[in-house]
Amino acid sequence: MTELRLSAYGRHRAAAFALAPVTLFSGASGSGKSQVLSAYEALARLGSGAELGEVFPDPGAAVPDQARPDAEQRRGFRIGCTIDGPAGPVRLDLAVQAEPALRIVGERLTAADGEVLLSTALRDPSRRTVQAAWLTGGSIGVTRAPLPDDRLGTALLPLRVAGSTPGQQRVLAAAEQAVVALRSVFPCDPEPALMRAPVALDGGRLRPDCANLADVLHRVRHECSTRHALLVEAARTGCAGPVHDLV
Repeated sequence: MTELRLSAYGRHRAAAFALAPVTLFSGASGSGKSQVLSAYEALARLGSGAELGEVFPDPGAAVPDQARPDAEQRRGFRIGCTIDGPAGPVRLDLAVQAEPALRIVGERLTAADGEVLLSTALRDPSRRTVQAAWLTGGSIGVTRAPLPDDRLGTALLPLRVAGSTPGQQRVLAAAEQAVVALRSVFPCDPEPALMRAPVALDGGRLRPDCANLADVLHRVRHECSTRHALLVEAARTGCAGPVHDLV
């Protein structure tokens, strides 16, 4: 994932964040750092097949600040990302209705040349589906079918597209690239109070709250000096003073 976009999410509007191997977010309390991380985690979980309600248990918290409902009392939010790989840069954009009912109302998967590979739209609010259209090519052009409104359509495409035409193969390559990248995300929200306490040696696999950071540092330091050196270099990037080691 090379870019995270918060078009309308919490405190953020028309915001785009470039993602590198090490990306540091800084700012005052209440500036929206946690919201950036929550959007990042939400996309990752949706890419892994999680239902919308599991990912957003409190969807109202994601609605942009001071957003007013429309005539039908609907409010929502929009997030997206760019994923680079063998298929080239692929954009994934998602529009979610938070009120009055949580549902995906629009999704778009776009290739680097601007060609839309997948698009979904809510056509009938009385049904819990969206109308999807994905590139097929040839005489058909696109294939249209309903998809559930509580799951990411991109993650469902590998189960629905046969890959029998060049257009379908392009859709599959982009969708699989996006899904692999999203499923590879490991979101962390460190809790400093937990990280300061001693911990037992227990395999050194990092937990999302980073409470076992000491165990992880011990394992990396003793098993892979190259990775430990990269970790120390990353710490130097993020700290104002000199960093000599991480123990």
